Amino acid sequence: MKRQELKLFAVLIFALVPLFLSAKAPARSANLFDYVEEFGNLSFEEEGINELDSAIFAMLSYISFEGTAAEGSKDGVPLQELSNRFFSSEFRYSLRNENWDIWQSCIRMLETAARCRRYAGIKVRGYVSLLDEEEPAQFSAVIFSLTPALHFVAFRGTDTSVVGWRENFLMTCQSQTTAQKMALDYLESWAPRLPGTIHAGGHSKGANLAIYAAAQTSPDVQSRIAGVWNFDGPGFSRNPDMLERIKAIDGRIKTCIPETSLVGMLMRSFDSYTVVKSDNQLFLQHDLFSWHVDGKQFEQVDELSRTSRMFDSTMNATIANLSDEQFHTLITVLFDSMEEAGIHSIQDIGDNMGRFSSALTNACLFSDKETRQTLLYIGKCLVKNFNQARKDEKKRGS
Repeated sequence: MKRQELKLFAVLIFALVPLFLSAKAPARSANLFDYVEEFGNLSFEEEGINELDSAIFAMLSYISFEGTAAEGSKDGVPLQELSNRFFSSEFRYSLRNENWDIWQSCIRMLETAARCRRYAGIKVRGYVSLLDEEEPAQFSAVIFSLTPALHFVAFRGTDTSVVGWRENFLMTCQSQTTAQKMALDYLESWAPRLPGTIHAGGHSKGANLAIYAAAQTSPDVQSRIAGVWNFDGPGFSRNPDMLERIKAIDGRIKTCIPETSLVGMLMRSFDSYTVVKSDNQLFLQHDLFSWHVDGKQFEQVDELSRTSRMFDSTMNATIANLSDEQFHTLITVLFDSMEEAGIHSIQDIGDNMGRFSSALTNACLFSDKETRQTLLYIGKCLVKNFNQARKDEKKRGS
């Protein structure tokens, strides 16, 4: 086992972090806020739910509603009243992720939507939020009752916590994560109290949870689900049982991904999807508030970007060749190195890059023999599949 090869592997993995967390484009196009301002006077009776409404509900699920009466509420709190309580609460000023750009956009969306006729009277209920660093597990969900007979069950995606991102990746090598079980239990416990039609959805990991819950729920509940909204969520390509179960709801799953999708292409288990134009670049296209809006739908583009196609080919081909144990080893090394470096949220990476680099390098160099062999094998697979993806792209352009 060559020490230099392992050191190079650690450096390459570490180099990807700032790539995915940087680079914004300066463009400004119509977005979700413009949609709310333009069509916010139309009620859901006049204009039914669409992909933009679903994206808004998915993003509102990121807001912490503790102490606002939405927590555990059976009857629901009107969104306008909930917004007033939220902005008058001292808790609003001590939010864990207040410095996260997406979080700030979610808060702004709450304030904007609550002023509009379309959203002001929506009943918000059933808010729950759990974080277990030991499992690890992160789960949060909330229900938006648009009318007495139309409901949207929104599952929160991954926030900036390292716990959440670890679980995001562990989804690929476990038949059922703690969060997925919680999502299924949540849907089944609330469905009897939600008469009429149900939509479910989320962003990032939240989309994965929505699909899992909808595919695994009882036939009675499943028959009432009109749509499952997947906004750039990772798939289930390593879970044959889920791939089979998804067939029962496949026609109801609506997938939207940005033109340079990275998260949404992980373990991709869908062939039909809408590609959306974004103001941002690379990993930051994961932010739905950067997606372009055209009237009452997202602005579509014809195909994924070259970067996304190569990422899809390289990562998914590599992941497909790994056993669950090998993939688990990779995730364990990456996230254990973060913890050793004192990194508890994505924002911490910038201030702790030196320690993270050192911890990751040491993990690759001084782990047990089996771990070092696994990491070297993964590194070789990545190089091989990247070269193949590059050749495929060259042929595509010729």
